[in-house]
Amino acid sequence: GSITGEVKFAGELPHRPPIKVTKDQDYCGQTVPNESYLVGPGSGVKNVVVYVDNPSRPVGTPVGEKERLLENHGCRFAPRILAMRLGEKLVVKNSDLKLHIVHSYAEKRTLFNLSLPFRGQKLEVTHRIKEAGLLQVNCDTHGWMRAYIHVFGHPFFAVTDERGSFAIADIPPGRYRVKAWHEEAGIRSAEAVVSEGGEVRVDFEFGMGASP
Repeated sequence: GSITGEVKFAGELPHRPPIKVTKDQDYCGQTVPNESYLVGPGSGVKNVVVYVDNPSRPVGTPVGEKERLLENHGCRFAPRILAMRLGEKLVVKNSDLKLHIVHSYAEKRTLFNLSLPFRGQKLEVTHRIKEAGLLQVNCDTHGWMRAYIHVFGHPFFAVTDERGSFAIADIPPGRYRVKAWHEEAGIRSAEAVVSEGGEVRVDFEFGMGASP
């Protein structure tokens, strides 16, 4: 079965002014957009990670050869929010003409710390990620740069698009706790019962006064 839905923002969006650039202004500019809240048409929230919290049985499907790319582009990380399965290939790339030092943490413990001085340079970091969890990624050269990587031990997750939409497919039948994570607004949760070949709709709401 599958779980589909939308994530919406209710109420007035918190004011997030552009972030002041403190280094390499000749290349990066004076400011960069604050991308912590990306709310599009219809109040859909982009970059929310939606996932099944309690798969009903171990998942034996192979991880496959899919490559995930975290790019340094325009003195920002792209994508800002990335979700992947444990064991998938993760590559970090510098597409800028400036040095980036990509530093990733899991619960304040460094997982990788990479110097990327050249444009077009790529480094694979798959072997550094040993377990599922949430990684924060900073650039030690440019303090405003931030990204998050969600690593899952199963394939039942998605990241919302510009309209706040998501879809998670091929879920075994069962009752699940489904969670939606946003980097500033926190976590919302709901229950879903998935039937064989069925589709369940689950919607989430973030915002001032929204229930956790």
